[in-house]
Amino acid sequence: MSRGPYEGDQFRSLDDTRALPDNYRPATSDDVPEGRACGNCIFFNEDKLDSEGRAFCERWDDYVAGGQYCNAWEPREDDDQSRAVDLSPPAYMMAAARRGLEYYEQGRGGDGLVDRTISEARAIVAGNVSPDKWVRMAGWIARHLVDLDSPAADPESDAYPSPGVVAHLLWGSGPSKRGAERALAYAMGVVDRIEDENEGRAQGESVKKLETRTNLTEIEVREDSDGMTFEGYAAVFDSDSQPLPFIERIKRGAFTRSLKSRNNVFFYWNHDSGQVLGSTRAGTLQLREDDRGLKVSATLPNTTLGRDVAELVRTNVIDSLSFGFSTVKDSWDESGNRRTLESVRLHEVSLTPVPAYEGTAGSASVRGLDKIAQRADVDAEGLATTLLKIEEGEDISIEEKSLVSKVLETLAPEPETEDVEDNSDAEGLALLMLKKKKLELLEALHG
Repeated sequence: MSRGPYEGDQFRSLDDTRALPDNYRPATSDDVPEGRACGNCIFFNEDKLDSEGRAFCERWDDYVAGGQYCNAWEPREDDDQSRAVDLSPPAYMMAAARRGLEYYEQGRGGDGLVDRTISEARAIVAGNVSPDKWVRMAGWIARHLVDLDSPAADPESDAYPSPGVVAHLLWGSGPSKRGAERALAYAMGVVDRIEDENEGRAQGESVKKLETRTNLTEIEVREDSDGMTFEGYAAVFDSDSQPLPFIERIKRGAFTRSLKSRNNVFFYWNHDSGQVLGSTRAGTLQLREDDRGLKVSATLPNTTLGRDVAELVRTNVIDSLSFGFSTVKDSWDESGNRRTLESVRLHEVSLTPVPAYEGTAGSASVRGLDKIAQRADVDAEGLATTLLKIEEGEDISIEEKSLVSKVLETLAPEPETEDVEDNSDAEGLALLMLKKKKLELLEALHG
């Protein structure tokens, strides 16, 4: 039976008669961008030809002429070497996973599939792939290329798709050897770029799987006879992250296994392995889990960097901790948009200005910014953008500085006399005052 999983940009039933899209037309048409044709599209499989010499299109499951074109055209990987390090899967891998899920729901996946493969396929469809998945994906595709040599892997076979084809699709791979090799090359490229980016921050296979998350927290620095002591939380359990683009939560106990292993964990400034503040092996960094999350305690070195960091934390210029990890076990919900870290290997913790989790200080006051902006008669988006610039140490314009000043001048007297039902305005004002102090210190540092 002929098959075709798409209709326009949506999947249609795999039992429908295959049909090319309405926008399938000659590449010489006036509305087709120059240089684009089926013949140089990533879905064009020249290894499979029909009796008329047309190649098999892996997007539409039909044979097409090289001189034609449709709106689903994508460049071949060898035509686009300028990708930055990006964990999101390309459209053809998302399409493959979506097709694999439809086959799976029809009972065509065989008996060897596990729940994790299905949940991660949903995540691929949603555009979410973790570094750990990219590493496993590259290895899995390389090991299972031979599965696509079976007779049932041929689209013309009555037994198509084979369980091997369905598995390849669920992993974001292609239904053919050529498509799988293309996906393998892409996955290996992502892994190589991750490894280059993380060089020096982890060892062995973990270099390729390293991820980082940041948490806005309450940080305490105190001077005593032993030096400067630093304490705070690098992670908070059961708290939603900001969009990564997916939402992530850390399960209670996620660090237990790693902490028991007694692997050396470094304490860095902003994930820079050249700016070390301490380590567990040196005894200057202590890590433990409590009911709240991963608590960090460290003795800052009596160096220029250590003293500078202490001052930045003491004056609330820096108020976020981050941790670098590789995934041991995670899970995704059915939408593919929510991830839970169940067990991770911890490699490093860092002080950094940008939060990814909102489980501690600051979250309530941020939610009150819209109300504050309305009362001060300023643009809420402009206010949020300005505060973000201040948080990250960027220069702001005279207009942006005036905006913050207007808010402070308008709202500062009011909390003492106005009876309000909640404290969101007061908390928001406190945040603005904190940002103002940060701005003043940053201007002094830049000056």
